[in-house]
Amino acid sequence: MKKILLLLLGSVIVCAQQIPFVMDHPVYDFLERQESLGHISGEYWSTRPYTYTQINTMLAELASKPAELTAMDQRILQRFQQEFKRSLDEDGITFPWSRSTLAGLRHPDAQPVKPLFMTYKQGQTSGWISWGETFRLQHNGSAARGYYTDQLGIFGEKGRIAFTTQYLFHRITKTEAFSDLPDTYREGYVLQRDYIDWISWGYPVSSLVYTHPDFSLSIHRQPVYWGYSPDNSPILSDNVSPLPYLQWTTHTAHLRYKFMHARLSPNTPPRPDTVNVRRNLAAQRVEFDLSPDFEFAFNELVVYAYRDFELGYLNPVTFLYAEEQIQGDLDNKLMALDFKWRMLPGLTSYGTWFFDELDFWKLFSGWWGNKFVFQIGATYYPQSNLPSLNVEYTAARPWTYSHIDPVNSYTSAGRTLGLKYGPNGGILSFGSQWQINEKLFLRGEYVELWQGTEAGGNPLESYISHSENLADNAHFLNGKIQKSSQVHLSLAYYLSSLTTVQVIWEGDQQLQVEIQLNW
Repeated sequence: MKKILLLLLGSVIVCAQQIPFVMDHPVYDFLERQESLGHISGEYWSTRPYTYTQINTMLAELASKPAELTAMDQRILQRFQQEFKRSLDEDGITFPWSRSTLAGLRHPDAQPVKPLFMTYKQGQTSGWISWGETFRLQHNGSAARGYYTDQLGIFGEKGRIAFTTQYLFHRITKTEAFSDLPDTYREGYVLQRDYIDWISWGYPVSSLVYTHPDFSLSIHRQPVYWGYSPDNSPILSDNVSPLPYLQWTTHTAHLRYKFMHARLSPNTPPRPDTVNVRRNLAAQRVEFDLSPDFEFAFNELVVYAYRDFELGYLNPVTFLYAEEQIQGDLDNKLMALDFKWRMLPGLTSYGTWFFDELDFWKLFSGWWGNKFVFQIGATYYPQSNLPSLNVEYTAARPWTYSHIDPVNSYTSAGRTLGLKYGPNGGILSFGSQWQINEKLFLRGEYVELWQGTEAGGNPLESYISHSENLADNAHFLNGKIQKSSQVHLSLAYYLSSLTTVQVIWEGDQQLQVEIQLNW
């Protein structure tokens, strides 16, 4: 069995890519379920997005243990293997219709490899082009609009170098009764013209990765997600637009290390033809496997501004806290401790303590300067093919993520790098996912929110302007507490690896029906 597994993993490394894959795909939920049940290694869970290599490695590990999978899990596994396999056997340029008859294209899942818009292979050089279209109809209770996304991606590798470059172009129809931009808009230039019936904007996503047996070095503009919470990490979440960053990673048995240096966007709209404020993030994360079931991580982060790069923060083998101190305590330093514990097969707990500022002598007092986020959660995955259950509680003290100088706040383009709901609040969520079969995927979430109404909830605001109200015996949350709730349900049906139909319902806020085509 060990020889078979090594052969499978070796074949994956040859044909897969060291490039990230989108985070909203059901393969993530499937792999996390298998990890919680103890069927695969859990070393990838804490930092996302996964790469094609990581996904294919985990799928190959599952394929080597068919006795541990249910019949339904084996069918789901086969679907994902067909979708993610990138075995390019033929030299030259090929198109989907050059390998299959028209009848075969109408049934793409019958082919061993998902059809792609174009593939290329010559010696050690290989790559492919993907093209996708997503058509949505959104209704907010009073009006409807169309929302469309075009996607073009180019992927490739040559030896130890892999790359991807993708462009996503979004456009919505103009409707006065439905004028808010979708959640997918986070920053950037929005094109609006009186003589055009569309509002449009675009995002680039790219990666260039060099992989050595002992480390990887890369430059990205990709989403960054650090933490064990499925959707609401206090450390680094996908609440902001994909960041441009440099990254260095390495790993050994029971130890993984990741360093990144990112460019943050100004918190005010960029001014054309001027020098805008330069803002940066340096971050490092080290993970320890204390046992096969318990994983612990330490994170250091620094936000700094007014210079392009600080050489001390570019060093991946330094203590960022000490580097910030020796430079005169000019910047915003933050830390986090988090863990994941597989308590039983199928039951995984996790927690995070993110602290912006702490005085350990006043830790159990009401001192306003103890700015931190506390999060605890657990997910249960039944052995049989039944819905999972996730319960998570998060509490964020006032002024967390803020700084004495707002330019050093833990934000990008005015959005928090961590919790999307921000500080001075509490969150209790109940979530469930159910891969009913290889084609049908159901997801639901119910969220209760508590938000303090007084100062401390806006990370872009300096606490200096509220110095007269800062107390040593403050409540955990500031001001009168406002309560609200949110509901999110989605049902996706995969007609084939090329076509998906999805319905998303967000309580009384919005109903969305979408069709996604992806070559």
